[in-house]
Amino acid sequence: MKTILKISLLLVLSTQTGCSPSARLNRLLTHHPELKIPDTIVITDTMTIPQVESDTILYIDNIHDTVILQKDRLEITLNRIHDTLYVRGKCKADTIIIHRSIPVEKVKIVKSDKLDQLISKIPWIISGLIGLLVFAIVITLKFFR
Repeated sequence: MKTILKISLLLVLSTQTGCSPSARLNRLLTHHPELKIPDTIVITDTMTIPQVESDTILYIDNIHDTVILQKDRLEITLNRIHDTLYVRGKCKADTIIIHRSIPVEKVKIVKSDKLDQLISKIPWIISGLIGLLVFAIVITLKFFR
């Protein structure tokens, strides 16, 4: 009978001396602070702007020579051939590359509220009550024999 009593007492003590995962994580972070340093993810995004062209014909007698207008990516050509004015516009294609650096935490500690703490302790409370019940049964069997 003494062995059953010792085993039940050992079971009750072993279930009540556990360490929660959040406590283990906090202890790990105190011993290894490099885990708190945020990591950085680099995202490279490419956006392509296509080339645009347009042609137009106008009948004007005032322009006698070819005129070229250029600014950045835009080029407009006015060309007079006999009694016809050719207008050609061209916007060159372009590629925009965007580099974004996004900091990301490796480990995130979330503090639980009172209800979450109570819910996480329910298995321990139930196992403690079962251990006390087994302990009470063993003692009652010992006294009634």
